[in-house]
Amino acid sequence: VSVDGSPWFSIREALEMLQQKGHEVVVVASEVSMHIRASENFVMKMYPVPYTKEDTDNAFKAYFNITFEDGSFFERFFKGVEGTKRFTDFWFSSCRHLLQNKELMSYLEESKF
Repeated sequence: VSVDGSPWFSIREALEMLQQKGHEVVVVASEVSMHIRASENFVMKMYPVPYTKEDTDNAFKAYFNITFEDGSFFERFFKGVEGTKRFTDFWFSSCRHLLQNKELMSYLEESKF
């Protein structure tokens, strides 16, 4: 199960090396992803989530724009905390929807993932 964002690039490289050594690689990811894309080097198993790519893009833009906003340190700090909470909410929602996806969970169990 991958981690989206910059950690994905390191993980992807390791997965490609495993595939080259003859391993079957399966990547489980939500349908909304920043960087995870299908590849001939691994099998993709995707699951739906209740937010869109636009939602995550807007959250990232708002989070990074805080750096350039006027206001006191504390105002920007608390806005940063809110932005972090929003990303955490996306992550927990993604995990919850993965674990509640009976079809995908059955596949993973049957394949001894």
